[in-house]
Amino acid sequence: MLRHNDSTSAGGDSATPRAPAARFRRPRNVLTSSEPMSVASHLRIDLAEYDRRIRTFIPHYASMLAAVAAAIDLAPGRHPLVVDLGIGTGALAFRCLATRPGATVLGVDSDPAILEYARRRLVRRWPRRVTLTSGDFARIPLPRCDALVATLALHHVPTARAKQRLYAKCQAALRPGGVLVSGDCFPARDPALARRSMERWRAHMRRTYDARATRRYFRAWAEEDTYFSLADEWTMLERAGFRVDVPWRQPPFGVVVARKP
Repeated sequence: MLRHNDSTSAGGDSATPRAPAARFRRPRNVLTSSEPMSVASHLRIDLAEYDRRIRTFIPHYASMLAAVAAAIDLAPGRHPLVVDLGIGTGALAFRCLATRPGATVLGVDSDPAILEYARRRLVRRWPRRVTLTSGDFARIPLPRCDALVATLALHHVPTARAKQRLYAKCQAALRPGGVLVSGDCFPARDPALARRSMERWRAHMRRTYDARATRRYFRAWAEEDTYFSLADEWTMLERAGFRVDVPWRQPPFGVVVARKP
């Protein structure tokens, strides 16, 4: 469930982001590169079921993927390098490669099992356009690139300070005109609006799961995920030097496009 802090402000010292106005509880266990949590464990599902089950968890999932992939048309050059942060099963990378035939993708993930899944999905079809690497995207160096993309991945960054560092690193890695595109849960800052959007999310899950199972999933995710409000995400990205827009929004989910001048 969401916690609200009425004293939060988007202003202040740009070197020290303040706590967000709306977020899930801070996770008890911070993932490390030496002890990564698998995607299957995080979602409490079998990995082979991921592509089907994620749609029962996340409303408008396919539309969100499509919006993220469409945004890489903004990436400069005929042959952009797209870095997928937390590539997962490769569903987003697949769409990016189809959207930009001249693009190449570098996929990063700390889960070896899901990297193998992505390899089977992508490398066999595009052997010269896909490279996969194991690691924590918040810790490993990012290559010079034209686009950075992520869906349901950046909420694993546990604090505003750590996310601000990540956004600064992304901005430094991008070539001029490059884009960072993230599809994720971005709650409203207003508590009433945030509760309303969370009710819609729960209603979506109740189409597949009973009330007890739905509560169990949300309790488990709340121990591991950190969602910052859309307003606070916007502020952190601007502090990192990006121009920000939101081309797609189905609260509490959205797609944020941050472009490097």
